[in-house]
Parts: sequence; structure tokens; C-alpha cells
Amino acid sequence: MPAKIMSAFISLVFISLASSVQASPQILGLMATAAPIPLTCEDGICKAEITTVCLQEHRAAPMPGRAYKAGQGTKITMGILGSSGQVKNISVVQKVSISARRHYTSVVISLPEKILTQLGHKPSKGQAVISVGAMASAVPVPDAADKKPLSAFEIEKYTGPLRQVAKDVFGRDSINVQTTQHLNQVINRLPDSFASDKNQFEKSWAKITNNKARKLTPAVKRATSQIAETCRYEYSVGVYATMRSCLEQHHDVLASDTNKKVWQAMKPGG
Repeated sequence: MPAKIMSAFISLVFISLASSVQASPQILGLMATAAPIPLTCEDGICKAEITTVCLQEHRAAPMPGRAYKAGQGTKITMGILGSSGQVKNISVVQKVSISARRHYTSVVISLPEKILTQLGHKPSKGQAVISVGAMASAVPVPDAADKKPLSAFEIEKYTGPLRQVAKDVFGRDSINVQTTQHLNQVINRLPDSFASDKNQFEKSWAKITNNKARKLTPAVKRATSQIAETCRYEYSVGVYATMRSCLEQHHDVLASDTNKKVWQAMKPGG
């Protein structure tokens, strides 16, 4: 495992061990989607994985599965193809469930498939998609076991003024952010299991990379291409069981790098 990925993995393990204190975990900032993310529906639940960063360095990272709710100002929109053939965008911020996926680097946004049907979605017309706007955040749902809960002032501070700091960092860290968004698009198109996904990876990678609507800078093209080649090789020699798991590791390293810049910017004089 490359040193940079190992370092990020150790950091995540350390932070997750700190969660044994049972304080409320970190408020998370959801990275705005550069393009809509496809919703994958299975067993009556439709979901998508969204990139996140931790907004509170001093609090523990959430354990996978920890329930969250949308913070103030968060916009989550679902796009479905209406009977007229036009895409219909519907706010679903009050209808979705949010849960931590891989500590502070991603969450899963989900909602029952029956809600999509009620809103007019017809699978035969195409796949529903979801978009997250700028300044989006996720606040942990209170738990009776939390010995140090979040205060109302703390929530307002980190989903308001300090969330703006994170948004500004995203704008400055464009290569990392765009590369992360690219990986997230492909990850959401691969099976969420240990099933072989090499062929699906190649199709999805080509589709996202060749999308003319998404103009990648030369630096982002180089970064994404290098990650693809690395994952192809490491998958072929058995370092990773799936291409998705390799992409997730690289995604988390990039998100962690951006997160360090967010933390630094939040400090006095940062």
C-alpha cells in the first residue's frame, strides 16, 4: 500500500478509536456535486455516496452508520425524467436519510424507492439522480449515549460562518476537489459489494472521463489518469479485491488532504 494511502488509513483508524469517548461526532461538510450523482436502488432503498470533510477537528470521527441530518442551508435535489421528457428537479432535503460511510470522508444519502415513485419517477424513463448544493452540511442526530452533545451555538457556528471557510478552501483546492469529484462519480456507478467490477469500472471511467460537459483541466486529467492506472495495476496483482475499493482509498486520501487545509484555514490566522 503506497505510503500516502497508509498514512491516511492510520489517521482514520486513530480518529475512529477516539470515538470511544462517546461524545457527539463531528459535524460534516458535504462537498457540492459538480454533476448529478446517480441513485442506485436496491431492496426498496435508493442511495448515493457523497464526499464529505470534517468541520470539527477537535471532535471524533463518526463510526460508519452513524445517523446524521441535514444542517441549515443544505440543499439536496433529486432529478427525475418527467412524462414530458424534461428533467424535473425536486427538493428532497426533508425526505432523505444521511449516514456516515467511511468516517469523515463520505456519507450515504438515501430514501425509500416508494418516495421516488410518489414524486413521479418511472425507472423505465431513466435513472434518478441527486445533487448537493454549496454550503451543505450534516449534523449528527442526537444520541442518548453521547456524553458531550453538540450545543445549538456550536451547530450554528460550524454550519454557518465556518462552513463558509470550508467552501472557500474547496474553491482554492480545485485540483484535489475536482479529482475527488471525478472518483466519486465513478464510485457511485460500481457495485457496492465484493463482486468483480473491472468491466463496469472501464465503462464508467470512460463515460465520466469523456463527458464533454465536464471540462477537466490538464492537471486534473493527469491526476485522474494516474489513479486509474494505479488501480488497474493494484487490482491485477491482488492488492485490492475490487476496483471500487481502490478508488475509495484514493478518494479518501484526497478528501483528507483537502480536510487538512480546511482545518488550517479555520485556525486563527489561517
